[in-house]
Amino acid sequence: MARASIVYVGTTEGLAIYSDPGGTGRWRRVGRVLDGQAIRGLLAADALNLVAVVDDGPPLRTTDGGQSWSPAAPADAEGLQALLKGSAPLVHTAQGPAQWRGSEPPAPDASALALLAGKQETLIAARAGGASLARSEDGGVTWSEAVVEGGLDGQVQTLAPASYHMDYIWAGTSAGQVLRSEDRGRTWQEVGREPAAVTCIAVMRIAGQA
Repeated sequence: MARASIVYVGTTEGLAIYSDPGGTGRWRRVGRVLDGQAIRGLLAADALNLVAVVDDGPPLRTTDGGQSWSPAAPADAEGLQALLKGSAPLVHTAQGPAQWRGSEPPAPDASALALLAGKQETLIAARAGGASLARSEDGGVTWSEAVVEGGLDGQVQTLAPASYHMDYIWAGTSAGQVLRSEDRGRTWQEVGREPAAVTCIAVMRIAGQA
């Protein structure tokens, strides 16, 4: 049986929480926290432990899936803050954001870049400043455009590979559109809508679900 997951969707007006009860693929928003705060970065250790970098105030940490928050310890947030403030391109992985290791990013026009692990690594890019989604299986030498069912609303601002399945990846747009792909970025479906721009996403499996 499929396993249930939780998705934290950071926006310019708070943090939305999506869940898939029973792992059936029927995603729904189950909570909204940190209302009015602009979330700039997320780093999740597991489904309950999450660090959020916000515009106003210190980074915040939750150990209960977003029910309560407290200032994060420097050791928990310094790495994420440094990545967000750095000038080097970021690539989103199943373990969270990381610095691109190459001398030049494979898609200079991309607003977001992600790497899907596997026997054949796949790059996913929000190209033309986020106006389209594309994928590459040769390190960015050639690209093929993805299909967004129902169309893309706004510009893609963030990408987030799932931590539990190498073929799954999520995306968020400036218009609040939340998208998901189950086929390594070939096709995308809308999962939800937020009232504010999506800035970052973290995708985790709920422990104990089988």
